[in-house]
Amino acid sequence: MAPHRFFHPKLVHAADLASRPASPGALLSVLGRRVSQGRAGAWEVPVLADSGSESQIQVPFEVSGTWLTLVLATAGRAGELERISVGLALRQAAPAILVDRDGTPMVLDAASGVLLDAMTPAHPGARIQILATGLGKVRPEWPSGLPAPLENPPRVATEVRVYLDRAPLEVTRATLAPGYVGFYLVEARLPDVVNPGPAELMIEAGGELSNRARIYLEP
Repeated sequence: MAPHRFFHPKLVHAADLASRPASPGALLSVLGRRVSQGRAGAWEVPVLADSGSESQIQVPFEVSGTWLTLVLATAGRAGELERISVGLALRQAAPAILVDRDGTPMVLDAASGVLLDAMTPAHPGARIQILATGLGKVRPEWPSGLPAPLENPPRVATEVRVYLDRAPLEVTRATLAPGYVGFYLVEARLPDVVNPGPAELMIEAGGELSNRARIYLEP
């Protein structure tokens, strides 16, 4: 990271480091500052991880409205505690499919738990599991900053859709990801007949579309 970036922090989605609106429960990365604590109005902002130049925070599930203002406590130029205010648009949902640092989407075969990629393509009729963030509020309500339960995790409150090459898939599950903070697990069933090769995968929640992820299929 360039040295000047340390003094001009940027707020992005933790799923893919892209700029998009926030949503209740979403994971955000603060690039350029180490965050020790934060607030969003009356609500505490959980700080989940931090390093010298990047921190991961969760938007409280309780926030509402169309604009989110975060007040973050960070280390200033001389190492003293400094509070900065950053804001971004707030939506009911702002879905994003989790991708790793080399761009591989976190899409798993539901039966085996194996990560799907070019070397391990998905099969027709298989159930796939997509790790995402930004799907908004859940039912029953769940505390911010707390890992989702392993059994009966809360369900996403808004309707979730999954598209493969813009064709809708059958969604069989949309919950918080068991054992994780701020991540969601969306399960969908692939068609019985698919075109082999790469395909484009997207999630829709609250009328908002996610980033586009590439998965590979074989007949």
